Amino acid sequence: MKQVIKIDHISKIFSRGFFKKQHKLVLSDINLEISQGDRLVIVGESGMGKTTLARIMANLELPSEGEVLWFEKNIQKLREKEKKLLRGKVQYIHQDPYASLHPAKTIYKIIADPLRNAQKINRKEVYEKTKQLLEKVGLTPAEYFFNKYPHHLSGGGRQRLAIARALTTEPQVIIADEPISMIDMSLRAAIIKLFKDLNDLYGIAVILVLHDIGAAKYFTYEKGEIAVLYGGKIVEKGKGREVLTNPVHPYTKVLINSSPIADPEIARNRVVEQLRSYEVPVRTPESKGCPFAHACNYYTEKCLEEDPQLIVIDSSHEVACHVFSK
Repeated sequence: MKQVIKIDHISKIFSRGFFKKQHKLVLSDINLEISQGDRLVIVGESGMGKTTLARIMANLELPSEGEVLWFEKNIQKLREKEKKLLRGKVQYIHQDPYASLHPAKTIYKIIADPLRNAQKINRKEVYEKTKQLLEKVGLTPAEYFFNKYPHHLSGGGRQRLAIARALTTEPQVIIADEPISMIDMSLRAAIIKLFKDLNDLYGIAVILVLHDIGAAKYFTYEKGEIAVLYGGKIVEKGKGREVLTNPVHPYTKVLINSSPIADPEIARNRVVEQLRSYEVPVRTPESKGCPFAHACNYYTEKCLEEDPQLIVIDSSHEVACHVFSK
């Protein structure tokens, strides 16, 4: 399949201070490849660098090191004219649908304005395509919503509207940052189902940033990959089914075992491993060792000194763990 996004040895350092600068390593040597029609979930707790990685993939944030390639072109080296031509093919959906939609625009204008700008079509075609896009994301009947405003919609409705707006440029990639974190539990499966449909029916590559293991499983179990982030580093990566049913890295195991279970009896009898520490250390460019070593019950001296690299354990599964590499 055609490669649409490649992340090549990306690192990100945030700095603050004037006279005495402090540096925080947010992402460390990230490598990812996304092809046309792929599904990818980036999963982990808050503060692990998931959103920063998503923003770098969408060219909304610049990396400190490494390259971002869109359709085999280095996006940082393209001229503005070339970048603008590619911009519409990669769309980003923000976490907060309440803040990302213009409150003074009608739903019709929120979709029609970018449609008119991206596709250079006449008024009648704009009307028809706006209607089709709203129906595609489940806002039906479309005409009922035309003269309403974002505040008339529920959280799930606003997220559907944000997805419809992203589709106005006919993208080949959609990157969605925590698209279900601000909507009711009962609506989360419907939003994930919508992303699955966009992927299956239209071949759009979809990258979701999630902290919900259940949602990650629903999206990737049949098809797709999961990348588990801890301390700004990918600690495990592979096919969703493989990672979720056969987790290898200690952090992945804890993450899965800590997620909610619908069956009360299984939940009561489940034994959740206790970690040595629950604090996430602040890493700097000088930090050594595995970012999870301070909490891991299986650490060795090597874990404190050497940063483990991803190793292949089968054709669709990789892990960064010194203990496993033995």
